[in-house]
Amino acid sequence: MKKFVIYILSVVLALSLCSCSGGTDYPDISIDSSGTETDRTLPQTAPAEKPVKFEVKFDENEVFTDETAERAAEYIDPYIKQAVAMLNTVGEHERRFDVLECDYSQRPKKRDELTDPLTLYIYDTILERTLNYDDYYFNEDDYDTEFFFCNLVDATDALDMDYRQLGLYTDTQMDWKTYEDGYYMPGDWLNDITDDREAVKAEVDYYYAVVNRVVEKMPENMTNYDKCCYFAFVIASVTEYDREFVTLADPYPAYAAFIEQSCVCKGYAEAFYELCKQVGISCWCCSGTTINGDHAWNRIETSEGYVYLDVTWYDDPEISDHYRDGWFIYLFMTEDELADAGHIVERIW
Repeated sequence: MKKFVIYILSVVLALSLCSCSGGTDYPDISIDSSGTETDRTLPQTAPAEKPVKFEVKFDENEVFTDETAERAAEYIDPYIKQAVAMLNTVGEHERRFDVLECDYSQRPKKRDELTDPLTLYIYDTILERTLNYDDYYFNEDDYDTEFFFCNLVDATDALDMDYRQLGLYTDTQMDWKTYEDGYYMPGDWLNDITDDREAVKAEVDYYYAVVNRVVEKMPENMTNYDKCCYFAFVIASVTEYDREFVTLADPYPAYAAFIEQSCVCKGYAEAFYELCKQVGISCWCCSGTTINGDHAWNRIETSEGYVYLDVTWYDDPEISDHYRDGWFIYLFMTEDELADAGHIVERIW
């Protein structure tokens, strides 16, 4: 169903804008024997060039499977190059985590918690039809229950958690006692229904072509730890924080991050989760509060326990400069560091 209330609630979250300031380096000034100020940091020798650790390869004569894949490559490849170049400026850090993998198909689903036969029927019907961009229709009078609406809500809430991609383009429409499919263009947070399902599908396919291209051009010989850094850099390169809060009510903010290039914290978290899921890195989204208000970020599983990544707070010019010098606090926070940073986890999904 249309969730216009999302927009109202989202305005309350407007104080979630996150920022962080870094320090400023000043020249080391001293006084020579004549009383003249001198800068002891000069003259400086040019630093030795660091060896290139990661390379991304592009073929000028690449043959694409279709126009959608070619369009996606033309769009996202410059940001991939930028992310890899940025990754190569980072020196070795003394603390690296063994990031674990997982089979997402084996993760518990909300459907497993449903017990009512009608709720399960609604869940399965909507899932099958919407994955194929087909019609579905329910009329309360066709079912021997006074609580069909409750069954529908339980089913669609479970679907929202189990198949997040459905929120990119579809929502159930209600008209008194009837409920039916509704398809809208990705990125349309008002969910304006359209009959042009081919256009909807084409845009969904384009979105996933962009995501797949990021994974496809991932440099070789990367550990899962390196992949997490790469994903964070790509997201930080392609998108900026939505300081006007235009995308707060977007039902699928990862699309806003990758395609619209502007999102709030949930978009950063969902985008990072999507990339991790593509390569089987054990990742979750989590939300809660920080010193600046409501916020969202990510949790990943390592051999030493859970660590947390806040790509939103990382995606700030001053924080980025620190990261290049090996400062990893916003990308790999332990439980203790998470608390020290003022992040309080309230929900994980």
